[in-house]
Amino acid sequence: QDYHLKRLTLHFKTHKPATCELKSNFLPRYSEQVFNMTDIIFSSADYPEIRRRGILLNTKIYNSLSSEDIKTCGCDLEVWEKNALAIDNDVDMNLFADYAIYAYCPNGFNMAEKFLRFFHQEADEYELELLRYMRSAHYAMYQVEETNGIETFNAVDLFSKVKYTIIDYVLAKSTHQGQILAGYLIDFEGFSIQTGRSIIMAPELIESGALKQVIDYIKVTYPGGFLSNPDIGALLAKQLVSSALKIGKPSNVARVEF
Repeated sequence: QDYHLKRLTLHFKTHKPATCELKSNFLPRYSEQVFNMTDIIFSSADYPEIRRRGILLNTKIYNSLSSEDIKTCGCDLEVWEKNALAIDNDVDMNLFADYAIYAYCPNGFNMAEKFLRFFHQEADEYELELLRYMRSAHYAMYQVEETNGIETFNAVDLFSKVKYTIIDYVLAKSTHQGQILAGYLIDFEGFSIQTGRSIIMAPELIESGALKQVIDYIKVTYPGGFLSNPDIGALLAKQLVSSALKIGKPSNVARVEF
């Protein structure tokens, strides 16, 4: 999934939030009703519209981040240099945006949930329902078990052993049995989709010393379904995305167009 990159590129170079900036020590009140589910039910047949709306929402969410949010995420991923993001290509920018939206949680919740809480007036009913799922996106390292070569593939989480049926019109054609990928997944009833970029776990990534230390720590400290803890998922996302950006090879990222 590509965000609206032209807009994003301009945005992170001269960032001025279009909406009020929320300070970490002050958050306005919000209505709990924003979390109430509606009668909208998403099915696999809705994938094209879910993907289209997801791209628009990810762009809105990213554009709501403050300059301090961008800087913090840049420092987390070690791509902040001389008061600017040291990112010069669309692939890396999409990885960065995905991290900023789903892994960055300065007030105990990610930016998708922040948008749902405080900027919900910028979304229609369909997008609000989609945001209620997006806020629960979780990071996963998963191995492909089989693909139908058209629109779906089955995968298993390497840590929790949870099985996923993932809909993705591009990855279903390009992935293969045994391939290991990592990224944020949004779970619906009976299927999942990836939020943006998936990292292909190439040997140089898997063999990264820093990554191995993080994975070993997580496996020992949080056995089983540790990725149900968003903080631990964010830790893994931070190390994987940071390692992928350092390696800097587009072949390490599954390019997902829509």
